[in-house]
Order: sequence, then structure tokens, then C-alpha cells
Amino acid sequence: MRIGLIRHGETDWNATGLLQGATDIPLNSRGLDQANDAAGLLVGQGWSHLYSSPLSRARTTAEIIGQGTGLGAPTLLPGIIERSFGELEGQKYWMPDGTRRPLDHPSIEPTGVVVERSLAAIADVAAAHPDEDSLVVCHGSVIRLVLTSILGAQAPHIGNLALSILRPGADGGLIVTLLNGYPLVPTP
Repeated sequence: MRIGLIRHGETDWNATGLLQGATDIPLNSRGLDQANDAAGLLVGQGWSHLYSSPLSRARTTAEIIGQGTGLGAPTLLPGIIERSFGELEGQKYWMPDGTRRPLDHPSIEPTGVVVERSLAAIADVAAAHPDEDSLVVCHGSVIRLVLTSILGAQAPHIGNLALSILRPGADGGLIVTLLNGYPLVPTP
């Protein structure tokens, strides 16, 4: 069993460096092209099921992948919706001095809540398809926080349409075998 986590294609807010969060921003033309390209690369790779966040940028990406791979329409998975950035949504994520905006505002969804709900949704997918491979199209912050939780170390920025793959580990938990498109050697 593999669970592939894929970030949605580009939006205008991605391109201009704005925090999107739960704001429902559609794909731009580049994002649509990226989704079509990803679908072509995923054909014949053994994926059996397709899930998506309900936000349109992820759902549209998943629909394009589903059509291009023959997986059909995605099943919506609300537990993997993007982290809410509260009052900071629509704000630049880079400060004028070049540093990343601090995400400590009280209106932002806490990291622990995002990880808990996302891992629960991923566990539901794994339980529904223990012997098959599933793709989950979601969001950069969700993927990065899930990977950080599993790895026990800070995961890198997740690019649009980057694929990360989770597999069951010997201890019953999940291990990361592909991180943001880069293979990882499982630790014994």
C-alpha cells in the first residue's frame, strides 16, 4: 500500500506569494497545465484510488488527474483541507525584510490540530484500501506538517504538484519513502 500526497497546481495567490489557507482560490492557467502534466506522469504508476481536499484548487487538480489517469472523479476528504491562516489569509508570506511571516497569530489553526485531522483522514484512506495505492491531492502546509510529524524533523517547502509517498512501517506507523519528489532510504 502506498499513499501519495500531491500538492495542488498553482493559483494566482501562489504566484504572488499570498497565504491562501481556507480561502477558496482557483487554479490559474499554469496550475491547469501542471495538473495535466502530472496526470500524464501518473498514468500506469499503479494508483487505484483518488481523493481530494474539497477546496477548488485541489479538487480541480484531482479531477484533471482522475480524467487523465482513468481514476475518475476524486472522493472528497474534508480532513485534508488546507490549514486556516485566519486573519492572515491574503497577506504576503514574506515580510519586507525578506523573512517569512511568523505564523503565530491567534486566528491561525494550530499545527497540532492540522496534523491530527490530516493523519486521521490519511488513516481512513489506508484502512479503506489496505492492499491498494491511493493518491491524495491536498495542500502544501498540510503535506509539510504531516511529513514533519512522521519524520520527526522539519520537512521542506512543498512545491506545486510535488509528490510525497507514505508506506506502512514495520511498527505499524507510516514511513516516508518519497519526499517532495526525492526518494528517501527507509531507516531500519
